[in-house]
Amino acid sequence: MSENLELMGDIASVIINSRKMGGVDWSEISIAVTVDESGEANEIFGYTYDASGNYTAVAPRLREIEQPEAAYWQWLRNDGKKGFQKILFQFNRTSRRVNADFEHEDPGRWQVTPNNVDSIIAQLRPNLGE
Repeated sequence: MSENLELMGDIASVIINSRKMGGVDWSEISIAVTVDESGEANEIFGYTYDASGNYTAVAPRLREIEQPEAAYWQWLRNDGKKGFQKILFQFNRTSRRVNADFEHEDPGRWQVTPNNVDSIIAQLRPNLGE
C-alpha cells in the first residue's frame, strides 16, 4: 500500500470510529478541514449521505482528526508539495474508495453560508460508489 493511501486510511479510520458517527446511517461522507500555516487543524465540518441520498451534518471532533490530518499535511510537504489551507476528505463505506481534494489559495472554498448550503451539500457529495 502506498504511503498516500495509508495516511488517507488513517483519516478514514478516525472518521469511522468517531463517537460522533454513532447512530448515523451513512454510506458516504465528506469532511472539510481547515488548517493554519503550520498544518494544525482549526475548523471541521462535514456531511454524511445515506444510500437514498439523504444527508446529515456531522463530523468527528477536531481533536480526533488533528493527528492524522497533520501527518498527511506534513507528508505532502515532505513530498515537495505546498501545504494546503483546506482538505476535503471523501470516503465511501461500501466501495472503500477515498478521495482527497485540496485548497491552497481560497480560504472561502467549501464555506457554507445560508445562501449556498444546498449547493455546497450537493457539491460535497462524494459519488464514490462501485
